[in-house]
Amino acid sequence: MEGPYRDLGSGFARLSGVEGPRRSPSRISCVEDALLEMLRNARDAGASRIFVATALRSRRYRTLTVLDDGRGVPEPYAELIFEPGVTSRHLSPVRDGENTPHGAGLSLYHIRQAALEARLLHPSSPTAFHAVFDTSRLPERSLQSPTRPSRSNLLATCRAFAARNPTLSLHHGTPAAILASLLHNRIIQGGSGREVHRAARRLGLGISLRTVQRVLRGEVRGAGRMPPGEEGTGGAAGGGGRPGSGPVLYVGEEDRARIADILSRAAQASYLKSGELRLEARPGEVVIRVSVYEPEEEYDHY
Repeated sequence: MEGPYRDLGSGFARLSGVEGPRRSPSRISCVEDALLEMLRNARDAGASRIFVATALRSRRYRTLTVLDDGRGVPEPYAELIFEPGVTSRHLSPVRDGENTPHGAGLSLYHIRQAALEARLLHPSSPTAFHAVFDTSRLPERSLQSPTRPSRSNLLATCRAFAARNPTLSLHHGTPAAILASLLHNRIIQGGSGREVHRAARRLGLGISLRTVQRVLRGEVRGAGRMPPGEEGTGGAAGGGGRPGSGPVLYVGEEDRARIADILSRAAQASYLKSGELRLEARPGEVVIRVSVYEPEEEYDHY
């Protein structure tokens, strides 16, 4: 009689019989589901630091690159881990709340099925997984903007994961911001622009040489650690009054222009672009909205 798993060596096994379906992750129905599974895999591999780089190409193709300092994957297993039922946690499944148990690597098959491409780019020190999703086929749950509160987009997914795993150091940002963090943490050693560019591309950070040079000059702010605080993004900070009551502040055109300039310079400091300022004065509050996006032409394509 076939056992619950078949040993594949190097700590990996292929689940068989009813064990495979029982321990599979929930169906990946959006990009955020895929990111959550990639974060779980990094944590279950013993990572203490995880770096998540995200980018959107042509307003349609979402790239996720997850790097971690966990145990890594032996090179001969780089493709095997994407096969159905393959796991490294067959003897000690992990539970997240009320979810079914899963094993590190067990979800990679489902991620590859849902993605245009999903692959292991670097086996260890750091481990780098890279995936590209067509959001017209696998949607994103919510607007991917840090300026719009959401409890379901990629940023909120990272924040919630950091809250549930407070001992992890989790960083989320653009490829350029993640590169700056990797250099700051000496995960990538500094060198010439071309050397750093080659190292960044090996890890799935598809940024141009020009962007690398901006990072090396200190013009791009690194992605800081996500605070292991409360889940979700929360609302506005508490003030003296409640929304809908209080005086209305008039903001003139000159003040609006100055605010827009401040936000534009802040975006440029992180090598981002800011859109049109939308400012609304309400009783007891002023609401400012500015879209922030990545200058797509500065990134290389795979």
